[in-house]
Amino acid sequence: MSSKIIIISTTILLIVSFSTLFVIEAKNHDYDYKKIWSAAYFENPRDDSLDFAIENHEGIDAKYGYRIFSNDEKLAEGEIDVKAGARQKISPVLPGEKISGTRVMIEVKYNDENYKIYKDLK
Repeated sequence: MSSKIIIISTTILLIVSFSTLFVIEAKNHDYDYKKIWSAAYFENPRDDSLDFAIENHEGIDAKYGYRIFSNDEKLAEGEIDVKAGARQKISPVLPGEKISGTRVMIEVKYNDENYKIYKDLK
């Protein structure tokens, strides 16, 4: 009788332990669980397009401002609303003669945070 109690209690303990670990790991793999962050990046860093994306993981809908520079000359600027947990793609249209053969910097601003991404164009 005592061996059956040990086997049953061990089985119950293992099930409870695995369930707890599963819940903890599921929370750790969620990008937004107890984390507040944003990201700005080029869609395809290897080509000559300036398509970039902004990801909002701030927990609330946010308004991001962006400015595009080429050799310290401001070429474009704008604002975009990004919903919480969403990704917004931006495809700026700029004159080719102003950006060819230069280094382009895109500055994205949210509240007091500045994100800068660079790309050398051919």
